[in-house]
Amino acid sequence: MKTIGLFIALACLSIRATDSTAQTAGAADRAERLPPPAETPAVPSPTDEQQRPPGEETIDEAAIEAEIAAQELSGEAQVRLDAARDSVVQIQGFFEGSESSAFHGSGFAVEDGRRIVTNYHVVAQAVMYPQQYRLKYLASDGREGPLHVLAIDVRNDLAIVAADDLELPPLKLRPDIPAQGERAWSIGFPLNLGLTITEGVANGLVENRIAERIHYTGAINGGMSGGPALDRRGRVYGVNVSVVTNRQLVGFIVPAKHIPALLARAGEPLEKQFSALQLRQRVTTQVLAYESEVLEAEPSGADTQPVRGFVLPTEITPYVECSTFDERGPHVRVRVEVISCRVPSQLSVQSGVPVAGLTMQHRIVRSAGLSPLQFERQVNDVAAETPRTGQPAHVAPFACHDGLVSLDGFDARISTCVRQYRLFAELYDFSVTVVSIDDETQALVSRLSLQGVAFDSGERILKRYLGALQWKP
Repeated sequence: MKTIGLFIALACLSIRATDSTAQTAGAADRAERLPPPAETPAVPSPTDEQQRPPGEETIDEAAIEAEIAAQELSGEAQVRLDAARDSVVQIQGFFEGSESSAFHGSGFAVEDGRRIVTNYHVVAQAVMYPQQYRLKYLASDGREGPLHVLAIDVRNDLAIVAADDLELPPLKLRPDIPAQGERAWSIGFPLNLGLTITEGVANGLVENRIAERIHYTGAINGGMSGGPALDRRGRVYGVNVSVVTNRQLVGFIVPAKHIPALLARAGEPLEKQFSALQLRQRVTTQVLAYESEVLEAEPSGADTQPVRGFVLPTEITPYVECSTFDERGPHVRVRVEVISCRVPSQLSVQSGVPVAGLTMQHRIVRSAGLSPLQFERQVNDVAAETPRTGQPAHVAPFACHDGLVSLDGFDARISTCVRQYRLFAELYDFSVTVVSIDDETQALVSRLSLQGVAFDSGERILKRYLGALQWKP
């Protein structure tokens, strides 16, 4: 049996060598390869477990349109809408020479009226592929024209854009967080309904969130991302960003206090300052800074959970959230207890590409009368259920290394798989599966998944995870 350190070193060395060879051989092809043009969702990939991953759900547009059309707005909402109407624009994205928009969102003018705030995910395709995607604004008075991205904040999902010939009445920013229960409104361009306002309540910052978000109880629908969230005085307290799917009136707002720092960085259009490769590097740098703070942070104390003789890591970073439940086994005579843990927030570098993610699942699989051979087969079936997310246009195939190791108190089979991102060469996915092999009636099947992390960070987190697994009968 290999020790943990030796196994990790050999596995990561062999995987990285395989991946580097593939990277060199296909670098030119990856640089030009584009995902098929598709509508960018108005909500980003999940910075929360319940948020909709880009492209995963089909929106029932007819039902949403009917629901919005049936809403009766208060007189106060009408006042807010009339006061902000000329400050809000629709932001549309077009693929190459097409005249049909590939995606759209919202934005609003601030400062001198020449700079427009929106979400990063609304303009991400144009940032990633400046030669293929172009942006256009559509103002309330019918004016339209090209937009340029001036600054981006991936962590807070914000961007500053501007047009050469556009000056709008600016909205005033409110840097503090509204008190829980304050009346609030959100404005944007949902679906194909034109400029719309929704009414609700601001409920303060969401607890236990890494990226700050304000809970808003009004409706936020596809296309409203990037629009202003207003208080009773018409000030912008935040930016529409996302909605929890399969729930009623649960939306999220990025606090306005993050806007001034981004405005201070907004200068010349990014495409004039940087090449496409340099823009991707800037995005990667922001992701790695977030990852260093969130995924690699050491917890204040080792948090583990004992289950049937195993001691299992839960809080391997301070931001992990865990739940415990029974899972239906693959066989009527198999019982499965599950501890599921994850970091609840992720970043999105472009549509369909969430990064800086961490999940763990510990499964204790127990036999209820199966023979050793039958039980081994059931354990292997559970271990083989590794999710393989990610589109080939965005990530390379997994390279894997298998081996037997001696952990703390038990021996295990380990499979370590790593793959590289095509447009973000410094980011990798890790998928590590541990299966105990000492007991014919009970087994641990544990899996750690890292999404969009630096290779060295992945190694360190993997070592921390394996070092925390124990057997203490």
